[in-house]
Amino acid sequence: MKMPKIIIGLWFVAAFFTAGAAWADEAQTVEARGEAAILDNDKAMARDKALEDAQRKAVESAVGTLISSETVTENYQLISDRILAQSSGYIRKYKIVSERAEDNVYVVEISAEVMTGQVSSDLEGLKNLMRRKNMPKIIVMIAEQNIGVERPQYWWSVTGIPAIDMRVAEHTIIEQMREKGFTFVDPEVLSGKKKVTMPVAMLSDKQARQISKTTDAQLIIVGKAMASDLGQTAEGARQRSARAEVAVRVINCENGEVIASSSRAANSYHMTAQAAGSAAIKVASKKVAEELIDRIAKKWVEETGGSNSIRVTVSGANNKNLNKFIDVLQHQVRGVKAVARQSMKGGTAVLDVTMAGDGHTLATEIEAKDFGGGLKVEVEETANNALKVKLLP
Repeated sequence: MKMPKIIIGLWFVAAFFTAGAAWADEAQTVEARGEAAILDNDKAMARDKALEDAQRKAVESAVGTLISSETVTENYQLISDRILAQSSGYIRKYKIVSERAEDNVYVVEISAEVMTGQVSSDLEGLKNLMRRKNMPKIIVMIAEQNIGVERPQYWWSVTGIPAIDMRVAEHTIIEQMREKGFTFVDPEVLSGKKKVTMPVAMLSDKQARQISKTTDAQLIIVGKAMASDLGQTAEGARQRSARAEVAVRVINCENGEVIASSSRAANSYHMTAQAAGSAAIKVASKKVAEELIDRIAKKWVEETGGSNSIRVTVSGANNKNLNKFIDVLQHQVRGVKAVARQSMKGGTAVLDVTMAGDGHTLATEIEAKDFGGGLKVEVEETANNALKVKLLP
């Protein structure tokens, strides 16, 4: 009897995930070649872009040996997408085999050790991943309310920065993530240079991004931490018990995307209710930090090893020149896989571009491209996940 297609597909998925543990921590050595156009004789910039291109191709090559999209037919596209999402890899280390300039193009050839599995548990791989993301800085904005405190405490308050012992969640998350190589904007240092205030404790994503504009942070960790008194412990009146809940989300400052979130709770006890609350907040915050590290790393692996979503803001646009710009992006710019038109108002359009690369890569490609028909494009601002351009008459 012939097995139904859906059963075959489900069996394939089950077999894949069962076998996944066998290669989850394995490494493959892959050779790859990267290229980038040399603009304005800037070979250093071209070299960086060529190296990034080589690393991306190395990951794609290694992952392709694990499972190819052609393994699953069109009928199993959803299954294919799930499998490929689980098989992403990252570069733990690499060495440059050769590099040279050829006909105004910089070429880099590398030998890379590509890992699969949990990047968050590999310190060397995680740090290399952060370097590929241009070492983004993080600002932490967590409103915290412990037992016995009338209202949430937060450093962006108009009344000034609270004491450290009233910001347990913030400092615990920073400490845990800093050990993995993440870098942070220090609010104490920031307060002496710029006015960063907001008269509310529980920030919306929009409010958090407004504050981030006055800093050089690329990511915001925003959320809340609250502790409640559970009363006496089983040991009697000499111990107090407390429960804490910590909930945060990580926002990309450049495009507003929430790239990770975590919500954890924990119980603890101490001689006083407030001390028990602080201890519970600390335990819950450690759990949150562990989840954030893992989820941010997975998101970055997807972006550096595969497709990335870039928000492109286009000024000087009308229907004619915008359509021309989109057509060239879709069909002539290397690495671009899709362009989605989000809005058009007052001569400014917003596009979401899906491509193998970041905003800096897209900017380089646009600057090197002849759009023809009298259309000129000026790159005004670049970031990892965002780009601003102007269409010139």
